Amino acid sequence: MINISEKLKSLRTKFGLKQLDFANSLGVTPQAVSKWERGENYPDIFILKKISNLFDVSVDYLLGTQEERRDTFEATVVCSSLNHFAQKGEILTAKELAEWTNTVFHNMTSTVLKYGGVPVKYTGDGFLCFFSGTEHRDRALKASRDIDRINSDKELVLLLHTGEIYLGMIGHPDYASRDIYGDVVNKSFLMMDDFSKKVKRGVGITNEVKDQLKVKYGFKKSVEVALPRLNEQKTVFQLKQ
Repeated sequence: MINISEKLKSLRTKFGLKQLDFANSLGVTPQAVSKWERGENYPDIFILKKISNLFDVSVDYLLGTQEERRDTFEATVVCSSLNHFAQKGEILTAKELAEWTNTVFHNMTSTVLKYGGVPVKYTGDGFLCFFSGTEHRDRALKASRDIDRINSDKELVLLLHTGEIYLGMIGHPDYASRDIYGDVVNKSFLMMDDFSKKVKRGVGITNEVKDQLKVKYGFKKSVEVALPRLNEQKTVFQLKQ
């Protein structure tokens, strides 16, 4: 008998997702996920397809008829930065700054989950997540557009780039957390460093994202950003607000 429950739990824990994270990404209840993992119930074919998109595996793999799984997969990476974050720290106490930042991260995370994205980590004033599976570029841009609108009063900059990533648990086993690696991740952070200096706020995407979008969006300008460590330049297109 195919043990779907063990496979679902294995994937969830390998990706560092709590049952609540997994449930939110699929639009189901945590109780449903718990029942799947205990073998009391199983997801229907529609949910299996959502799971395959989330983890970038085939439905055949989930059903146990295909055992191969790639170490890397294509995804759209979204990273963010809050301009003038250091200056804000000069007028707020450490606790006030943490509370203000958490408010921003809370609505960003909720929006990412709404569109089937996977939050990865928070880094000071930055947030990192990814979208994989069907139409991941469009879902990432829709989430970023909503985040931009929700935070219209903040100098929040988001950047989207697409490529192959590796997702795994990083660090000492007792303290490990999920993280993503790959050329696309490195370049995203390097581009963000220059892009956030050239725009006050907004959403920027690379050609790798723009050329594969299913829906057409308006862009107000393009910005040339430098990747000095790689001796490269990339064009980032800024989404109209």
